[in-house]
Amino acid sequence: MKFEGLKAIAVVDGVKGLLALFLALSVNVIAKQDLHQLAAQIMQNWPISPNNYYVNLLLTFVEKIIQQDHVLVIIISLMYACFRFVIAYGLWHKLRWTEWFAFISGSLYIPFELYAIYQNPSHVNVAVLLFNLIVVAYLYWVLKRGEKALSIMTK
Repeated sequence: MKFEGLKAIAVVDGVKGLLALFLALSVNVIAKQDLHQLAAQIMQNWPISPNNYYVNLLLTFVEKIIQQDHVLVIIISLMYACFRFVIAYGLWHKLRWTEWFAFISGSLYIPFELYAIYQNPSHVNVAVLLFNLIVVAYLYWVLKRGEKALSIMTK
């Protein structure tokens, strides 16, 4: 049976894995730097002052999180990247258990995406939800078609 959409979903999951890997590396680099100084250097060309109250508040918050739990953030990011790479590999090679895994993990995001739309209705949030619904519906279709094929083969 041909399910070429699985390769597209595998690519998306691979990109998610790369982004998580990039996050882990970025946190590792940022944890070793002074965020206030880094922000001041970056904002030299921006119309935002690094002395702005909200910028300082955000930087202080991020700095506290990174200094206290940067190892935890890195570990979670690396685990998520591995998870996404395994799903991408399995979907690319049409492994049945990864189809189920991708379907379940994609379905788990739906309530959070609905809540995000409830909190902040925007085109981006709606687009993310619609994309995820399409992926989950396609995976459901693949799983159902696969079950029918298995039942025909066993008869």
